[in-house]
Amino acid sequence: MFEHPYLSYQVTEFDRRELERAAERRRFLAEHADQIVPRPAGPLRRLMGRMLRGSAASREGARDAVAGRCATPCETAPAR
Repeated sequence: MFEHPYLSYQVTEFDRRELERAAERRRFLAEHADQIVPRPAGPLRRLMGRMLRGSAASREGARDAVAGRCATPCETAPAR
C-alpha cells in the first residue's frame, strides 16, 4: 500500500495557510500596538500574583531577619 499524495498536499496547504495567518496577525499587531489594551487579570492570574507576591514578601522578611541578627561570640566555659 502507498500513501495517497492528496493527504500530504492537504496537510501542506493547511500548514502554509496557518503560517500566512500567523504572519498577518503578527504584522497587524505590530502596526496597531498602540490600540492594544491589556486584559484584566482573571482568577488564575490574580491567584498566581498573590502567590508570587507572598513568597517574595516572605523571602524579604526572612532575609531581613537574617540580616538583623548579629553574631555574638560564645562565652568560655570552665573545663571540668
